[in-house]
Amino acid sequence: MENYFDFPILDKAIRENYKKQEYQKVIFLDVDGVLHDYSHEDNNVQEEYVARLKQIVDATGADIILSSSWRMGYKEFLDANHLEDVINEKEKAKLKLFHKYLYQYDLKLSGFTPYSMLGENSRPLEIRAWLLDRPCTKSFVILDDEEFNWQWLRYFLVQTKRVVMDGDQPKHIYGLDDSHVMQAISILNYFG
Repeated sequence: MENYFDFPILDKAIRENYKKQEYQKVIFLDVDGVLHDYSHEDNNVQEEYVARLKQIVDATGADIILSSSWRMGYKEFLDANHLEDVINEKEKAKLKLFHKYLYQYDLKLSGFTPYSMLGENSRPLEIRAWLLDRPCTKSFVILDDEEFNWQWLRYFLVQTKRVVMDGDQPKHIYGLDDSHVMQAISILNYFG
């Protein structure tokens, strides 16, 4: 079995100095509802969505900043150097698969948004706080399924939750699709 902690996902220098780094283009990445569809029983990251994320990175050269609630567990996962210190068995498996796909697609996380406990609309505030610390960021896109109070950030949002009709009933579909890839590339390249 492979040792996923040997994968060079977050370079040590970036981990220590990422606040000082200047960013050209940034993807603020949520995981739930973006890299997996809630209709799947296990809620694991799905490879097809990671492949689409890779298309965005390849087309734009953007850095990935994890804005998902997964960032807390993933930081522990990276810092622990062994899975025993990370949450529970189900969470371990999810983080391990996420880590594996990042490595498989040569995707590197450049950092994380700060964590706040400001309630249901904390993610937009965390992204704004990250941007305030890095005023030289030229362009960014937010990949998220949630309907937060995004305010002006909504112009940079690619929302991966869609509603389709299933007969006469609305049905929610989640996950990064081809139209989202094109929209994210357009946003990132328009300003950068």
